[in-house]
Amino acid sequence: MLSVANVRSPSAAASYFAADNYYARADADRSGQWIGKGADLLGLKGRVEAKAFNALLRGELPDGSSVGNPGQWHRPGTDLTFSLPKSWSLLALLGKDERIVEAYREAVIETLAWAEKNAAETRLVEKGQVRTVATGNLAIGLFQHDTNRNQEPNLHFHAVVANVTRGPDGVWRTLKNDRLWSLNTLLNSIAMARFRTSVEKLGYEAGPALKHGNFEARGISREQLMAFSTRRQEVLDARRGSGLEAGRIAALATRSAKAAIKDRGALAVCWDQAAKEIGLDLEPLVEVSHLRAARQEREAARPVTLVERGIARLRAFAARISGEERDPLVPSHVWKKGPEAIAAAQAVASGVRHLSQREAGFEREALYKAALDFGLPTTIGHVETAVRSLVRSGYLLEGTGEHRGWVASREAVELETRILAWAAEGSGAIKPGTGASEAESRVQASAEINHGFKLNEGQLGAARLILSSTDRTIAIQGVAGAGKSSVLKPVAEVLREEGHPVIGLAVQNTLVQMLERDTGIRSQTLARFLKDWGTLIDEPGNDARQIEAKAALKDHVLVLDEASMVSNADKEQLIRIANLAGVHRLVLMGDRRQLGAVDAGKPFALLQQGGIARAEMNTNLRGRDPVLRQAQAAAQAGLVRSALDHLKGHTVETQGDGAIVAAERWLSLPPSERERTAIYASGRNLRSAVNEAVQRGLQANGEIGPKKIALEVLDRVNLTREELRYLAAYRPGMVLEVAKPERTLGLRRGEYAVGDIDEAKGIVRLEDERGRQHAFRPARMRKAGKDDNLALFEQRQLEIHRGDRIRWTRNDHRRGLFNADRAKVVSIERGRVTVETSKGEHLQLQEGDPMLRRADLAYALNAHMAQGLTSDRGIAVMDSRERNLSNQQTFLVTVTRLRDHLTLVVDSAAKLGGAVVRNKGEKASALEVTERLRDAAALGVSKGRGEQPARESERELSREKVRAIDFGV
Repeated sequence: MLSVANVRSPSAAASYFAADNYYARADADRSGQWIGKGADLLGLKGRVEAKAFNALLRGELPDGSSVGNPGQWHRPGTDLTFSLPKSWSLLALLGKDERIVEAYREAVIETLAWAEKNAAETRLVEKGQVRTVATGNLAIGLFQHDTNRNQEPNLHFHAVVANVTRGPDGVWRTLKNDRLWSLNTLLNSIAMARFRTSVEKLGYEAGPALKHGNFEARGISREQLMAFSTRRQEVLDARRGSGLEAGRIAALATRSAKAAIKDRGALAVCWDQAAKEIGLDLEPLVEVSHLRAARQEREAARPVTLVERGIARLRAFAARISGEERDPLVPSHVWKKGPEAIAAAQAVASGVRHLSQREAGFEREALYKAALDFGLPTTIGHVETAVRSLVRSGYLLEGTGEHRGWVASREAVELETRILAWAAEGSGAIKPGTGASEAESRVQASAEINHGFKLNEGQLGAARLILSSTDRTIAIQGVAGAGKSSVLKPVAEVLREEGHPVIGLAVQNTLVQMLERDTGIRSQTLARFLKDWGTLIDEPGNDARQIEAKAALKDHVLVLDEASMVSNADKEQLIRIANLAGVHRLVLMGDRRQLGAVDAGKPFALLQQGGIARAEMNTNLRGRDPVLRQAQAAAQAGLVRSALDHLKGHTVETQGDGAIVAAERWLSLPPSERERTAIYASGRNLRSAVNEAVQRGLQANGEIGPKKIALEVLDRVNLTREELRYLAAYRPGMVLEVAKPERTLGLRRGEYAVGDIDEAKGIVRLEDERGRQHAFRPARMRKAGKDDNLALFEQRQLEIHRGDRIRWTRNDHRRGLFNADRAKVVSIERGRVTVETSKGEHLQLQEGDPMLRRADLAYALNAHMAQGLTSDRGIAVMDSRERNLSNQQTFLVTVTRLRDHLTLVVDSAAKLGGAVVRNKGEKASALEVTERLRDAAALGVSKGRGEQPARESERELSREKVRAIDFGV
């Protein structure tokens, strides 16, 4: 893995790099070598001398000049440490195969060349403005090391990037190293992809791709690897039972000084003895690799007499890595190229499908990394070529403006254009039975007489729009706590009086129940609604179905709650069904600033940007505590540090034990207060740590138990459909769930236990619920299909006690048990678990019941579970080091759930504030990436300057959008 660290201060550097000889005289008895165009420009070539190296780290150049500001602190440099997976270190150092050392060295050097071209930057000041410019040159000292801090085999390279670079104007300046940090995982993937192609040419068999492109060598067991990984075991032991955030500092907490190696010969003898004790004999693996490499060279040198033979070989190679179905994202001309080009085309196609399931637009670097991490035998150069090919063909569209360097698929742009077009199709299509003023007075009267409260101006504006708009599809943009549910009560009553029944829709069953409880509106999940009426789209010629839909839905009003959490695909279906069935109104209600959908797109924000009729509710009615209200308002405005300042007296900073502290705070409350106090965790791992800590505390205090039961539960693995097409996703002991029959794969509906993986044949051995064996070939999965039809789970042991709070992780509609809904364990007797559901009903589950495999502890919730929920009091735990989860949307949802009090448990308020400010957490729309949305808005404005009515302009814009789709504009 690649790690990044800033080199210490100049004074410490002299001691650390020179006196300690940590870099300038490496473990492998090699001094370093100079790498990079920057080093060449400075006249630094060949072997690294300690004096020149340390001077450069101080910012002193060979010509006597210096970089940085005189008298100010100078950052010496950035240390990129490239480390090989353990099996390759063993083969190189115990197996004494120097070819591996050189292969990794070459991979690292090529990676540094790519980083130099794509990540070397400096800052220029022009007319008082600071701008970042690319420089294309770095000065790097590269040093080989052979051991870790426990003096075990650990081949790694330190690439020390000096804090100097020459700008486009020829002036030497300090290096802006932001991209070196942000691209660190991609750089590791680039190095490992290049190393994979090299070791396969050396005759070794590479194992499946792991995280960030890492892979082990075949033929060495995990037990043998761990015997030479005591350093890793120290870190694992340090983090065990301490929660996720404690694990993040475990590496530093267990880090000892790296002792000098006094006798290399004695160390080698020690390694050999340790290998014999565990039965690790590397000599046969090395010998076989030499024989295989020689055979490959002979075959490569053999003259090709038939063109057909070569084409057949390439097609066989393509079929092995891509399955039997032709890939529409792999251009036909690629089959005439070499294996690495074919592999790159397939890897990029997989990367596009993988990323497109979650995002409508993404950075090029994200696509490079996704492609490389599938582990196909290719390199970054071929991947870049394949991406450029898709851009030239028009399948990928390049980003502009602030999204320069991003790409979006043509399909995503067309989908979002259709969403806008279907919404515009309903413009002016409705004849309301109530005028704006009458609507306001009727709703206000209903609120006061029937419910005893008065609506504010924002709520009245929403009511006016819902009751009197002439557009079918409208948006209610409301901040968290704005009283959206409160306004729906009287609005629904007025609508029913006018003959318009209301149907509520929500993305989760828990939100469905809340919507029904808070508004009295009959509700269902969006997924169920789309399943029931999706045939209107799937079978456009089915007139009987259209008549049935209109009869069932024509006069109805559909209200979609938490509309920001709905993806592009689902939102398009919903708006199309609303148009085809001729519903009276489709109300999209939510907050575009809160968490979005898991899958691609942010159509609620997109429709608002596109000019959909909208009412805004900007007054927070939820927060009752003045301090909390100020923090919530600041968070809503994106003023993260201001929000944290307001919460300063409510913030607890911890040192690696945030989960424990959050649990302690909750457990120390009286039982009556616990019922009113929710615990929010920023992500799945932190939530699990809090749940376990709370359970331990309750058990130790005798509040739960003593009766208990051990369950084997299933945790869904967060993989896309494309990832499921690769063998690397599967491990023995997992469970594959098939929601609907997959005839092309020979799989029926049900659960399958994952057995052995035959990588040579591309087969996963499965066992169904009746004990029958199946040979499953993931590569044969359709490249386009229902994303949630196949799901992979890991099995985990969970102990639950009498009195525990649990939640369900799947639905059982027949028994009224729903995903994310909570229950309480009432009793455990003779293998029978009795639970009290959220509706107060008692239900008995026998040991082995499928729903007991889909249970988890429910003391803490993560942000996606919490959105739409409200509590009086709360304890929230966040960690600045969870970079993906420390974002503005998660922070906003966390802060705005409460009415009266929030205790914020963090590792560091300052670091959390910085992390959240930097990460908005927003999804990108494909139209934003390509700025086509801006062009559409400009078209509307230009037409608005004419004499034609605005409504007619909208219809014409809608028609133009549809024409753009039809003709591929």
